[in-house]
Parts: sequence; structure tokens; C-alpha cells
Amino acid sequence: MANEIKAELAAGKLAEYEQLSKIYDDIVKQARPRLTVEGQGKILLALTDEDHLSQRQLATRLGMSPQSTSEFVYKLVKRDLVTLTKSSKDRRVNLVNLTPTGRQEIESAAQEVPPFVRTLSDSELEQLSVLMTKITTAMYADIDAANPTLGVKFHKLFASRYLKQFKK
Repeated sequence: MANEIKAELAAGKLAEYEQLSKIYDDIVKQARPRLTVEGQGKILLALTDEDHLSQRQLATRLGMSPQSTSEFVYKLVKRDLVTLTKSSKDRRVNLVNLTPTGRQEIESAAQEVPPFVRTLSDSELEQLSVLMTKITTAMYADIDAANPTLGVKFHKLFASRYLKQFKK
């Protein structure tokens, strides 16, 4: 029974963190546009793994509708983060390519450490890392069990890329 209460308290803290994180992201975005793991950010991260993909390929890989993908791609083009080129095999197909600015944006976003994380001691950071790894591993397993193709590769790609930044 005590374990169940502790689990409910922890779940409450995770829910509180999730809501605060959204508010924090909104505030930070007002100061400086940042990548997110939704929409435009998903597309940029997918292109870091394999560039020169058609919009249809991106939509399929990311589990997004073709319309949403097209809308996000055009926003990225306006921000000079990607370019569109015609396929040499089929001139009706637009290939999406990362620009140097797009690559730089991804690298800088992956290296950002939120100021609130810096309030933790070395010991607390180690504890947090261990606990978050355990939680995210269980989350990945649940996602894989429910739908092995829905964005799982993307999330794993994002996590591995983020971790590589700190293993150097």
C-alpha cells in the first residue's frame, strides 16, 4: 500500500513536470525560437539521419500526414533550414535537404542544457540520469509493444544523438 502511494505521488510529480515543461518551453520560445520534438523538429532530426528524402518518405517515417509534413517542410524552407530539390528520377517529387543552417540549428539545440538543470548537484544529476533512463526505457518498451513503427525510430534516434553529445 505504501508503495502504491509513493507511485501515485511520483506520477503526480511527473504530470506536474510535464505541464511546467510546456509552460517553460513556451516562455523560452518567445525569447528564442527552438526546435521541439514535434513537427518541424521531427523533420530536421529525421533528415540528420538520412538527407534527401521525399516529403512522402518523411511523412511515412515520422507517422505524420502528408499535409502536415508539407506544411512543416515549407515553414522550414522559409527559415532556411531545409531546401527542396526536384528528384532526378521523377521531376514531380521534391526531395527535402538540410541546409548548413539547419544542421547548425540541430547541433545547438542538442547541446542546450536548461538553466533549471544546473541547479542540481553532481550527485543529484547522476541520480536523475539513472532514474530517467529507467523510466524512458520502460516507456520505449510500452511504445514498441503498442505500435513498433509509430515514431519509435525517431525517438531512439533523438535519444542516441543527444547522448552522443555528452559522451565525447
